[in-house]
Amino acid sequence: MLDRTVGWLLGAACTALIVVLASTHRVVPRCPAGMEPLGARCCGLGQRLEAGLCVGAPRACGEGLERRTGSTEGCVAPRRRVPVGAGQSSWRPPDDTAGAGEIARTGAFAIDAYEVTWDAWARCVAAQRCPSLPAGDPGQAVSGVTRDEARLFCRFVGGRLPTDAEWLRAAIGDVERRYPWGDPDALCLRAAFALDGRCARGATGPDTAGARPWGKTPSGVHDLAGNVAEWVDDGAPAGDVAVRGGSFREHDAMALRPRWRRVVIDGSRHDWIGLRCVYDEATP
Repeated sequence: MLDRTVGWLLGAACTALIVVLASTHRVVPRCPAGMEPLGARCCGLGQRLEAGLCVGAPRACGEGLERRTGSTEGCVAPRRRVPVGAGQSSWRPPDDTAGAGEIARTGAFAIDAYEVTWDAWARCVAAQRCPSLPAGDPGQAVSGVTRDEARLFCRFVGGRLPTDAEWLRAAIGDVERRYPWGDPDALCLRAAFALDGRCARGATGPDTAGARPWGKTPSGVHDLAGNVAEWVDDGAPAGDVAVRGGSFREHDAMALRPRWRRVVIDGSRHDWIGLRCVYDEATP
């Protein structure tokens, strides 16, 4: 009887331990309906993960993404622009203390709704306007480009890189938001960040552009927080350049706030820096 009782208690303890371990290692929700978490990526339903890339024809994709089959397979963000009206945006100091903030004033312009993808970059390469680079899958956000290379792409599509003030205006709006989507906390469902931390493990590059629709701005600009930090054309001391928006490598949600800025060396390339373009004609 004693042996049976001890065996039952040991079995119950093991079951409880398994439940606890499962609860502490559960997958954190981060992908929208129509996509599934594979490794550190959000891939279309039916795709598979190979060397960090979403491969194969998807059966479904997330909100707003195009389902591509045939020669170009994947979930790909469309080339769409969002108009931004003329005005000014203001924000508080980084430590949220009282005191004078900063103001960004801009004229009217339009901005890409999504970060530039490898699908879009391939068209620039085919036209011999952009350099051929080690590419990801068609829907993945472009990364590893220098600022000059980013400028080449934006010229190809009839735009340019945003100024620091324009990027901030798109992210903050007329009244400061803590994050591009608003004031609610940063979650793995809203931004592609901590992809080798609390949101996922083993990220080797950015995620699918537009795979966090809950993180878009009220006007419909996606991924201004996380995935890839984005080149801007000013806003840093002479000899250096700046990027905005945080990236998939960030672990601190503070880096996802619009006022976050990192200074990097001009001419450098990093797997966490990408781009989006703006256009002087504020039309979609």
